Amino acid sequence: MTRVAVVVPWRPDGGERDRHWQWLADRWRTTFPEWELRVGELPASVGPWCKAAAVARALEGCTADVLVVADADVWATPTDTVTRAAALAAGGAPWVMPHRQVRRLTAAASARVLAGEALEVVGAARQALAERPYPGMRGGGLFAIRREAFEDMGGFDPRFRGWGGEDAAFGRAADTLLGEVVRLPGVLWHLWHPPQERISRTIGSEQSYQLAGRYRAARRDRRAMRTLIEERAR
Repeated sequence: MTRVAVVVPWRPDGGERDRHWQWLADRWRTTFPEWELRVGELPASVGPWCKAAAVARALEGCTADVLVVADADVWATPTDTVTRAAALAAGGAPWVMPHRQVRRLTAAASARVLAGEALEVVGAARQALAERPYPGMRGGGLFAIRREAFEDMGGFDPRFRGWGGEDAAFGRAADTLLGEVVRLPGVLWHLWHPPQERISRTIGSEQSYQLAGRYRAARRDRRAMRTLIEERAR
């Protein structure tokens, strides 16, 4: 039997993110009771946010065959796409995203969902979305991958600190070293929270922007990508 672990990197904030995670954790446990839920908590006291470090905490002692790596503010529908994503990863697919589209809810819509209203019913109204739906970023939000493959390609790069860059870098590395991502036709819903401190909508810090650019340049070049990943140890 394939063992699946849901891996969630998380930083509590005493506010919106805590409420999101309380709702989502219950959703994960009730919707996928046979899967192990592993949370990598990285409190602010340890320093700048580092997704790689949070994921590493979640994976301590993990023996699952397949990892479903999910941010602490997202949920995918229909839920059978998540089940299919895990099954495809277990069956040999390089890595799998259960969604093609991301829909970001407004603060008001998110509050209604957390209060008990059905997510897809609330999200069906145009005014419930904070912006127009857009294609999901490879490596961002939620994906399924074999644990051995995740470890072989080095997972997330711990050199990314603060917000931004790590998801896109992971996606480019995974596509290059494992093979093109398989996308399923689901929707990824993003609950509203105050944005992270950053330079712009797409740039978190200059250091992360430069590092992400190196991943972009190495895409489709296995040797260059391996070299970039191996730099981490040095």
